[in-house]
Amino acid sequence: MTLPPPPTPEVVDRDDRLADLAERWLREPAVGLDTEFVRERTFFARLGLIQVADSEGCYLVDMVSIRDRAPLVAVVQAPEVTKVFHSPSEDLEILHQAVGHPPEPLFDCQVAATLCGLGGSLGYVRLVSRLFDVELEKGVQRSNWLRRPLSDEQVRYAGLDVAYLLPAHERLLARLRELGREGWAGEDFDRLLQTAEARLDPAWSYNRLRRPGMSRRQLAALEALSAWRERRARRRDVPRGFVLKDETLVDVARRLPRTSEDLAPVKSLGPRQTRRYGPKLLELVRGARSLPEDQLPGRLERSGRRSSSRVSEGLRKLVARVAADLDVPAEFLLPRRTLEAWAARSLERGTWVWPAEIEGWRRSVLQPEVECSALLEAGASRKRRNRSLRR
Repeated sequence: MTLPPPPTPEVVDRDDRLADLAERWLREPAVGLDTEFVRERTFFARLGLIQVADSEGCYLVDMVSIRDRAPLVAVVQAPEVTKVFHSPSEDLEILHQAVGHPPEPLFDCQVAATLCGLGGSLGYVRLVSRLFDVELEKGVQRSNWLRRPLSDEQVRYAGLDVAYLLPAHERLLARLRELGREGWAGEDFDRLLQTAEARLDPAWSYNRLRRPGMSRRQLAALEALSAWRERRARRRDVPRGFVLKDETLVDVARRLPRTSEDLAPVKSLGPRQTRRYGPKLLELVRGARSLPEDQLPGRLERSGRRSSSRVSEGLRKLVARVAADLDVPAEFLLPRRTLEAWAARSLERGTWVWPAEIEGWRRSVLQPEVECSALLEAGASRKRRNRSLRR
C-alpha cells in the first residue's frame, strides 16, 4: 500500500489558531500525536513541540509560544478521540507533565505492529516502510527544539513523525480485528499508561534501584537515599545523576557507612561530593539503621536460582513455542527476567504463582500450556534429590 506525500506541516504559534484547530480535533475519531523536547541537563523535559495529525494535515503546536494550553488539555483527555502514537513511553510522561492528564484512549502503533506479527520493537521508520513502502530519513531528532525560528529541516522532520500515524492506525486496527486481538492491544495500551503514571511517582526511582540480595536494612537505606536525591533533583531541576549516580546510591546502601571514612571506597563518590553530601548520606543511613524491623521494606526476590534453572529453561522453551504460534517475539510475550523470577517463586511454593505481569491475554494463552506441563513437578523432584545428596 502506497500513500501520497504528506502535506507541508503548519506551525501553530498563536492561541486563537490552536483553539480553532482543537475544536476540529475534538470531532475527529483519532489524532496522531508526538512530542519534541530537550532534556539533557534538566529533570523536567523542556517541551518544544506537540505534533498533531488529523484527517486534513499535520500541525506543529509551538509550546514555546503557546500560552493557553486549555484546548490541548481538552483534546488529550477527550474520551471519544483516540490518541495515536508510536512507542510513546517518553511522550506519555511529558504530555502528562505538560497538560496534567494522560492521553486516553491510547493506541500505540509499535505494540499493535508486534501483535500483528510484524516484529518486536519495530521503529517508526521501519513500520512506515513495511506498511506503505515509504522510506523516511531521520536526521534532526537531537536538535535544539527550543530555539526559534525552527529550521525547514526541523519542520519537515517533526511533521513526518506524525504524518503516517493515522494511516498506520487504520491498517493495524483492521488487522488486530481480523486476528481477534484488539482486546489484547487494549490491555497493553492500558499497561503503557499505568507505567507512565508510575514513572511520575517519586518512588519509581527507588523501585528501579533495588537489587536482589540486598538486606531489608540496606533497602531501607536505599529508599531513604533515593527519596532524598529525588527531592533534590526535582527542586534544582537537574537529572538525578547530576546529584549522585545510581551506582553511588546502591554502594552507599550496601555498605551502610557509619563514618566519613567509610565513604572513601564508595563508587563514584569523589572528595568534593563527600564534603558536600557526606553528612547527609550518613544521616540518612543512620535513620535506616534505627528503623524497627516491622518498618523495613520487603526483600527483592532473587531470580534465576540454581535450583530453578531446569524449570526456567523448560519454561523458556514453552514460552518460545507459544510465542511462535502467535507470531510474536518471546520477549514480548514474557520477558526473561519475569520468567526466571516466576519459575523460582513457583518452585519455592510448589505451585504456579502467577505474577501481576502475567495477567489478561498473556495468562489466557500461557495458563493451559503451563499447567498441563510437568515442569514444576520435575523441578521439585530435582530439588528434593539435591537436598538428599547434601545430607
